[in-house]
Amino acid sequence: MKKGTLSTIICSIIVLISFIAILAFAAPKAPSRDSDDEFLEGSGIEISQLTDLQAESLYKLCKVWGYAKYRHPSVIDGTLNWDAELFRVMPDVLDAASPDEANTVLFLWLSQFPFEAAEPGVDTQQWIDLQDEKGMLSADTDWISDTSFLGSDLSGYLERLSRVFITDRKDSYASFDLSSAGQISCKNEKMLPYSPQDDGVKLLALFRFWNIYEYYSPYVSITKIDWDEALKQAIPRMPEADTYRDYVLAIAETAALTGDAHIAVNDRQDTVESYYGTYFLPCLFQTVEGQVVVSEAAGSEDDGSLQRGDIITAVNGISIDERVETLSRYTAVPEEGKFSCVLNSLLLRSERETADVDVVRNGEAVSLSVTCSESSFVSADDHSSRLIADGRIGYLNPVVSSENELEQIMEDFQDTEGIIVDLRYYPPYFVYRLLGEYLIPEPTQFAVAATPNAAEPGSFYRNDYCISGSGYLRSAGISDKEYPLYQGRVVILMDETSMSRTEYTIMALRQCPNAVVVGTPSLGADGDIVSVSLPGQITFSISGLGIFTPDGGQTQRIGLQPDIECAPTVEGIREGRDELIEKATEIILSEKEAE
Repeated sequence: MKKGTLSTIICSIIVLISFIAILAFAAPKAPSRDSDDEFLEGSGIEISQLTDLQAESLYKLCKVWGYAKYRHPSVIDGTLNWDAELFRVMPDVLDAASPDEANTVLFLWLSQFPFEAAEPGVDTQQWIDLQDEKGMLSADTDWISDTSFLGSDLSGYLERLSRVFITDRKDSYASFDLSSAGQISCKNEKMLPYSPQDDGVKLLALFRFWNIYEYYSPYVSITKIDWDEALKQAIPRMPEADTYRDYVLAIAETAALTGDAHIAVNDRQDTVESYYGTYFLPCLFQTVEGQVVVSEAAGSEDDGSLQRGDIITAVNGISIDERVETLSRYTAVPEEGKFSCVLNSLLLRSERETADVDVVRNGEAVSLSVTCSESSFVSADDHSSRLIADGRIGYLNPVVSSENELEQIMEDFQDTEGIIVDLRYYPPYFVYRLLGEYLIPEPTQFAVAATPNAAEPGSFYRNDYCISGSGYLRSAGISDKEYPLYQGRVVILMDETSMSRTEYTIMALRQCPNAVVVGTPSLGADGDIVSVSLPGQITFSISGLGIFTPDGGQTQRIGLQPDIECAPTVEGIREGRDELIEKATEIILSEKEAE
């Protein structure tokens, strides 16, 4: 081999080694928590019979573990596998012979993880100052100073931890995208396996759920019962869950106590979804004074099927009242009686293809044998946007495919006497932005958002970005078009099926000076969706942003209130009439005639 050739080879090898070293140095390192794989197959913790003392100790463990989960620097930066640490300390907590001994166990455990409470940097200080300036909500953390509950050592550790402020949370169990209005992500949570004997994993699932709601729900102060009490009630249920179904229902029962209708507990067996079976009755329903009334059905009047106006009283021998009560135990119903939206696909289910259905029809009790379907019923009625009342009124269904389609609809409606915006239907995107250009004379704030503060878990600050109106899209750099301002009357329809983005749209469009809202109170579930995974292939979601009226008034769980109350009747449903549309038509035409 020639000398020059050898030198060339050696130089190439050196360059290659250097390049590999540079790549290794530059490549992002996986959080070291990923290398802690001791409990990948489960915790190995079994509880034969939970004592009152153990339940009390687990309650304390959940709160302490959760507080440190979102505060401790070594957990936030991904160094510590906090699930694994829970499994390491839980046996000693369960063995503690007294509350004081449990406090000692927890203090000695946390003492393994020292930290420094350094002064906040400039970026972090901005978030702290933001909370001082625009703070709306703060976590209730007074308990960390309760030495009678925690003892002085453990309390002191947590109080020192309370003075740690960190905004770089990309590796945290609740990570932040600071560029997108502060939404959190729980993508760093791990999906662990479930087994009926593994009580540690079952308790981890509860602790994970309880703490994410405690620190990252803007609505934790308005749960159906005190959130601490909900935890105390839930702890004994977890070791008692002997099957996967029982385990899912135990989680769902706690989730239902939030009253947050954004929460949907999903699992590999569709446990809650198919509680009463996998077959669907071939109909849609509305609630009229607490009664479940068929609003649309597939059969004819002569074939013995369900008919419009039938009041369903029982399915397969289980009364509607019992079904509602049972399903509400595992589903977050915001207010008693407001179940038609959240239980829509669960209530009228059957475990067999042919269901025995008891109804009241025209005042008489009737028993039917109804053939069910493997899929939910799809309406055949015409709900499309169109001109009605001889072209004098535009009926707008917000389920449109694109902004171009919506622009064409508004062009067709421009010379009408009024527009009915039917927000009993869920918009596929934020149609309020474009509609606001046509309906609201100038940019107007219609709501405020409570946004989680990256530096302080459990704290939310006021965000004033909820604006709509003529010229807003141009000022925000979203569109450079100009839209003609609509001059006619605007009637917005809503009922208890109006939720989330629909409610947000109602809040925006009712800023139109010519608008009136007709119907019944909306559901009361607004904000974004934060998804979380739990052991055993369970996923659920919560409201991560809070939506309030411009003056800070609550909408969650109570819903929006109509300007004019109007509800369907059994008679109207039986006759195939939409009484809300009728009322809206009356308002528009009567006002025009009065001019």
